[in-house]
Amino acid sequence: MPIYEFRCAKCGNVEEFILSGSREIEMKCGACGSEELERIISRTNYVMGSTSASPGPAGPSATTRTCGPGQSCTSIELPGHTK
Repeated sequence: MPIYEFRCAKCGNVEEFILSGSREIEMKCGACGSEELERIISRTNYVMGSTSASPGPAGPSATTRTCGPGQSCTSIELPGHTK
């Protein structure tokens, strides 16, 4: 079930609610009791790993190269699943 964050328009308090399509919940600010809540974009956290025997780079890496007269190109490699 997804967890959503809401900010109280009255006092600014941030609350988390687990929302399910099958049941209705009462959404009120825990600090002031207001029902004037607005949904905010939550931060996300995820872990990307490698399935290969040798560990990959610890984080993203960037490589810059010359790709034409007076021009440069940058490639960004993100760690993650390898085949």
